[in-house]
Amino acid sequence: MKGLVSLLTGEHSSGVYDWPSALSIDDVAVACSDAGWRFVLLDTSGVEDKSGLLDAVATAFELPAYFGRNFDALADSLSDVSGGRGVLVLWDGFERLASEAPKTYGTALDIFRERATQEGFGAFVLLLRRDADDGELPHFGR
Repeated sequence: MKGLVSLLTGEHSSGVYDWPSALSIDDVAVACSDAGWRFVLLDTSGVEDKSGLLDAVATAFELPAYFGRNFDALADSLSDVSGGRGVLVLWDGFERLASEAPKTYGTALDIFRERATQEGFGAFVLLLRRDADDGELPHFGR
């Protein structure tokens, strides 16, 4: 929990991070709420293609019905996503998508990274929860 608190208090910058953690979703949501951050759970367990990913994103972020279900629309929509001191997205269950559709997974990561670096839209952090650090992304400690 200490690592999460340090993130929510601004000790880490916006970005996309590996996050090996066993904290419950409720614990993460409460920590975000207590720190004034918006919490979004993106659960793509069982998702193996672009269509499924975009459906899961639309649901998680409560995007409007007219959301275009394409990557350009996703990038545009994420610019409108904000909340309090920032937005923390916990992405669970991404492994199947990464395995079955690596290009789709990579494009999604690029879009989330882009949103995290946009100025004027508030802090934005995506935590990819996994069992262990795979070395591909910056590591965010427990």
